[in-house]
Amino acid sequence: MTIKKNLKKNSSEDTKKGLSAFIEKISGKGHLEIEIDRLNFLVVKLELDLLNARTQLEKKEALARQAVADRQNAEGRLKQELVRVQTLSYELETIRAESPEKLEFREIENLSPLAVKGYISKLSSLRSPADDLLTVYLPCGTRLSGLLSEKIIGLIEEEMRILLERLEPKTGFVLFYDCHHMICEALVLPIPIKFPSWKLAASFATSFLEEILSKDYSILIIILHAGESFIGFAPYGQVFDIKEFVRSSVKEKHSKGGFSQRRFERLREEDISHHMGKVFETLDKVLEKNTLIDFIILSGDSQLIKEMQKHLHINIETIEKPSDIKIEKTSCEDILRTFLSSRRYLL
Repeated sequence: MTIKKNLKKNSSEDTKKGLSAFIEKISGKGHLEIEIDRLNFLVVKLELDLLNARTQLEKKEALARQAVADRQNAEGRLKQELVRVQTLSYELETIRAESPEKLEFREIENLSPLAVKGYISKLSSLRSPADDLLTVYLPCGTRLSGLLSEKIIGLIEEEMRILLERLEPKTGFVLFYDCHHMICEALVLPIPIKFPSWKLAASFATSFLEEILSKDYSILIIILHAGESFIGFAPYGQVFDIKEFVRSSVKEKHSKGGFSQRRFERLREEDISHHMGKVFETLDKVLEKNTLIDFIILSGDSQLIKEMQKHLHINIETIEKPSDIKIEKTSCEDILRTFLSSRRYLL
C-alpha cells in the first residue's frame, strides 16, 4: 500500500516538473531571465562609464577653471607691467626734457689725424683685470638699445646714455666706457663706421679703429656758400691734388619789406642759381678726371647742399658735415685737416 502511494506521489511530482519545464519552454521564461541578466550587466557597465565620464569631465572643468585663473593672473601681471613701462617711459621722457639744461658733455675737442693716433695708442695700452672695459662701434642710425643687451646697457649710467642719444653724427661713433667711470667718452670719426659691434674685455678694442683710420681714402670736399664755394680733391686723404675756388657776385640779404624786398630776393635767388651753375660746371670737370672717389664730404649752406645732392648722380657715399669754415680766411691745409679730424666727447 505504501509502495503504491510512493509511486503515485513520485509520478505526480514528475508530472509537475515536466509540466513546469514544458510551460517554461513555451513561455520563454529562461530566455527572458538571460536577457534580463544581460541588460542588468549592461546597465551596470553604462553606470560605470557614466561615472568615469563624469570624473573626466570634472577634471577637465577643474583644468579649465585653472586655465581661466592663470589667464586672468597673467593678464593682471601684464597690465601691471604695462603700467610700469608707461611710468618708466614717462619718467625717462621727463629726464630727457630736462636734460638739455642739466646734462652736458664734460668736454668736446677736435683731434687732428696725428693727435688721434696718440689718443688710440693710449687707449690701447690700458688694462683691467675685471674685464670691464666696454667698446661699442655704432654706425649712423643704430642705437645702443638695438645693439646691446639690457644687461650690458645697464652698465652705462642713464645720464650718459641720454648724452649719447644726442650724438647723431653721419659717420657714427665709437664709445669707450670703463664701468668704474675712469674713462667715459665717445669718438666721432671723419670716416663712416659700417658695421655695429661691441666688446667687454680687459682692454679696449681699438684694432678696428686703427684699421679704419689707417686706410688712404680718396676724398672730395665741397664747401658751399652763396657767392663763394670750394671744391678740393685729396686722392690719398693727405693733401689736395685739386683745389678749385668758385666765386660769384651775390647780393646780400635784404631786410626791408614790401615789393622791394620780394624783387630783391628774386634777384638774389637768380645770383645764387648762377653761382651754383658755375659750381656744378667746375665739379663736373673734376669728376671727369677723377672717378676713383671713396667719399664726398659736403658742408656749408644747407639749402645749397640739397641742391648739390640733387645734382650728384654718382654712386659715391656722401657725408654731410657742419662747419663754420670761412673759405676766404682758411688755408687749404686747414680745410683738409678740419674735415679729416675726429671729434672727442667726454661724458
